[in-house]
Amino acid sequence: MANDYDYGYGDLENKLISLLRSGAPDFAAAEELIRQGADINASGNSDDENILSEILRGYWWSVRGDTIPEACDDCDESHCEDCEHNLNLNPNLGASMCAIIRFFLDHGFDVDKCNGRFGAQCLEALTLSTFDQYIIEATKLLFDAGAKNIPVSSLSDDRDHTPWDSIATEGSYQRTCEHDHSLANIYEAVYQIYQAVEDGKPYSGIDSYEIAIGKKVLKVFAENNGDQPVFFSMDLPKFKMDNCYNRSLYFVYDGGFLTVTKYADFWTDTVLPAVDMIDVSDNFTGIVGHTIKGFTYDHRTIVKESMHYGQPIVTIEMDSGCKARFSVNFGEVKKEERSAYYKLLDA
Repeated sequence: MANDYDYGYGDLENKLISLLRSGAPDFAAAEELIRQGADINASGNSDDENILSEILRGYWWSVRGDTIPEACDDCDESHCEDCEHNLNLNPNLGASMCAIIRFFLDHGFDVDKCNGRFGAQCLEALTLSTFDQYIIEATKLLFDAGAKNIPVSSLSDDRDHTPWDSIATEGSYQRTCEHDHSLANIYEAVYQIYQAVEDGKPYSGIDSYEIAIGKKVLKVFAENNGDQPVFFSMDLPKFKMDNCYNRSLYFVYDGGFLTVTKYADFWTDTVLPAVDMIDVSDNFTGIVGHTIKGFTYDHRTIVKESMHYGQPIVTIEMDSGCKARFSVNFGEVKKEERSAYYKLLDA
């Protein structure tokens, strides 16, 4: 069993937390701890944590598993934590996290406990859990169980702060500080789940942009821009920027669609929004009728005086050999003129 550590719970609860934060989850051992009396709905010493949120927060670290005091022939230390034989590696971190959530829910974990704060605390913990697409599935599991987007603590100085706020903050951090636009789009999908819950709309079909890989694009729709054209050009000081747009685009495939926003954010869904759309498929020769092979990400920084403006560069690669590259003009135009733009690249 994992090394014991005092997380601020009872002895059996501390053992359960340590067990499920150490490598691939051992649910048989977890069942035994529950049989012995471990409380699946335990609260710790902190008002903003519970036993499940304690496991979820920082779950990415559990990939290391539990160290085993074994002699090491590769270094001078008798117990080297960095050597692979001393690690109980977890090969599928995100799937394990979702399995743990299901395990807790199946054993009576109550998202409504403490006026709903238990569920909110788990939603909050997902923000810094596995940093992969599985936080999307985990978020849905908790909302399906009745979790609510409410403040996680009754004692915090920032009592209006909710899990949704944390997701937005982390997505912005990944985008602007880490320049990890792939991960930022994972958080964007989670953000859209919260938005759907807030609006009382279906959220089960919202997923990562990666779902679109392997899908054949049938049509491309754009939100109607009224009496203004969907696509337009902008004259910049050094060049002309074509194919600009400031309404969302929808790349439709069988069973769903890929959303591309005016911020060059990407996610997938299965239910088109109830907005006025027009067919712009003719603008995407080499894209429509072909299959998405993958996405690549890059980053460009525009520096003006003391300001740094980040621009994601997202390229959709098609089986036709054609590519569609999307970016934004932030930092190159006035704030009110900001838009996204695309460029088609031939094979």
